[in-house]
Amino acid sequence: METSPNTELVSKGEVLALIFELFPWLRQFQQGSLNDYAKAAFTVGSEPSGCVARSQAMSLLRSHVGAVAQRQGYSAEAVSSFQTEIESAPVLQSGPHLHLLIEPDAFYTHLFSLMGLRAHARTSYISYACSTVKFVERGRKGPAWLHVDGDAVNVFGLSRSKMIPYSILGRNGRYRFHLQNVDRPGRDSEAISSLRDLLPRGEFQSAAEAIKAANVCLWERHFGSQVDFLQLDDSDVADLVADHLSDGRSWLRGSLIEDRAFAMRLIQCVDQLADTAWRGWLKNSTHFFWGCTEGRLFPLWLDGGVLQSKGTEDVCVEFSPASLVEALKTGRIVPNLLLMFIVTSILPGVRVLGGSRHTIYYPLMRWAFCEALRSSHRDAPLLEALSNDERPGVWGHRIISWPCEPLSLLNAAGRGGGATLLERFGEMNIIDACGPFSSFTQDPLWAELTAAYSSGRVGRHSSQWAFR
Repeated sequence: METSPNTELVSKGEVLALIFELFPWLRQFQQGSLNDYAKAAFTVGSEPSGCVARSQAMSLLRSHVGAVAQRQGYSAEAVSSFQTEIESAPVLQSGPHLHLLIEPDAFYTHLFSLMGLRAHARTSYISYACSTVKFVERGRKGPAWLHVDGDAVNVFGLSRSKMIPYSILGRNGRYRFHLQNVDRPGRDSEAISSLRDLLPRGEFQSAAEAIKAANVCLWERHFGSQVDFLQLDDSDVADLVADHLSDGRSWLRGSLIEDRAFAMRLIQCVDQLADTAWRGWLKNSTHFFWGCTEGRLFPLWLDGGVLQSKGTEDVCVEFSPASLVEALKTGRIVPNLLLMFIVTSILPGVRVLGGSRHTIYYPLMRWAFCEALRSSHRDAPLLEALSNDERPGVWGHRIISWPCEPLSLLNAAGRGGGATLLERFGEMNIIDACGPFSSFTQDPLWAELTAAYSSGRVGRHSSQWAFR
């Protein structure tokens, strides 16, 4: 039976009961404030594990973070601070897709992160935002849309034919901020006029680059005096993967790319989930990389020693370090989400914060990775390091679900008003702040998982949950 997008499939109470069962440490925050929970989400230390693979992966991540910060124009002192942060307090916000800062999915999540950082007196914030997403996610929602004063605004002024097939990372045109009010064409409202003055006026090779540049301006205006903000997206992850593949000491190069038997074993472990109560949460939609042609993404499959497409794209890339590096540099391939989490979190030991589906699929990624290690009888130090990780994945995206447009809140608060909003939302009860919980209650996967939990077919002692 078909249901509308706004149909509640499972109650908020049922979902919360399951969350507290799968993540028992969350129970203490049922009646706590957002400030308390945010502090816990960012409470993490980094102890030397004695694992060579982990140390090498952290070294590469640390260097890459510094390079990105330098490219974004930060001072030598700020660059060093970002590098120290990712190594000594390794937490990465990975929830929001690459949206403008004032889009609710992004804004309320960054507000939550700032609460956690403020609780620890940290001044550097690192966030990864997926840019392999399309301009339109559904309806008038996605990186190409904003809502200002209740009106739908076409951010780049693109037609549907220029949005629907493409991901925002594609370098297949020139992008600038048009801010077309499609509900009330004509003269700009005061809010849109002020936003237009704040955003960059130049052209960009991709929508992703445009959004990242705009977010620098938005962050500086509303939060810049408190915390430095470093944005990473899939183009940055592609460079990090290339760094791994160019380094002969990298675990990723030696054990995943040059040992295709292990790569195939990892693929098989993910496939095994289809026969469990966790089916649907993690699938091999593509093998480690997406193919990319002018912003259109398509799956690639590892067949013998090559990655190749099965559609009309006719892409074939040798599964070797040199060939993959060349394809990454030219943009012909892009790391998929599994590979992104391997290089930014699983290997270096970084806690990742994410949303409603991340809370489940990320632990399953870790299970598949650990199962592949264990069944291959290899790299015991890495397996031990993974088993000792504390809360490697945490719900930290859209904890705040508020109906108000962020731009209206910020304009009412004035320049630098983010601090006022931190005080206001930080004191809220976590259960009230998360609102109707619609990203959970309207999700068929959560409804199915809740039913499986009620029937006893799944629980926190399930084998796939052992390495969460």
